Amino acid sequence: MNKYKLKVIAAVYSGVLLTGCATMEQSAGLATLGCAGVGILTGVLTNNAAIGAGSSAGCLALAAIGIYSYHTSQTRTAQQDQQLYGYAAPVSSTEVKFRNATASPEMVKAGDTVKLTLDYSVMAPKDIQNVDVTESMVLKHDGKVMKTFPDRPIKRPLGGSSAEVDLPTPAKMPPGTYVIEYKVQAGTSYDIRPVVFVVGS
Repeated sequence: MNKYKLKVIAAVYSGVLLTGCATMEQSAGLATLGCAGVGILTGVLTNNAAIGAGSSAGCLALAAIGIYSYHTSQTRTAQQDQQLYGYAAPVSSTEVKFRNATASPEMVKAGDTVKLTLDYSVMAPKDIQNVDVTESMVLKHDGKVMKTFPDRPIKRPLGGSSAEVDLPTPAKMPPGTYVIEYKVQAGTSYDIRPVVFVVGS
């Protein structure tokens, strides 16, 4: 590898390191710069500018993905939840547990919207009626984290809770299998459930 390539790679990695120090307000612009760096690096390593441009475009598509709408509701009272899942109440400590998580449709084209439907139980000791829960989402592709969505803090009543998330896929989203790793946490208790969808070519 010649000295020019080494200098370019060093510059790209410097940009990636700086991106890691960004504030929330700067993240969108730095994501664009980071994706440009991915394209430059790929082009240098492959000696192919077209491949580099494609890598940059795919990265930008994933950086642009966002949540259009979010709906939440209580689906079961604490008593209904206890009867359905057979746990003893009250519990000794606050707990959250996923009951179901789906993506619909499971196969989409780039530009389509995926609806994520989530269901989980919230349990707490006696005399506690509501619990502060944090919901979070991470988008993964080929085992790598592609995007971390902002945490969503919410106060949940005891029992069963649901959330519906509309996730539009960018028009230039690269084809492949994607995983949304959804996490709910209340205090030290947490549960994680992966949801899979496929973007066709």
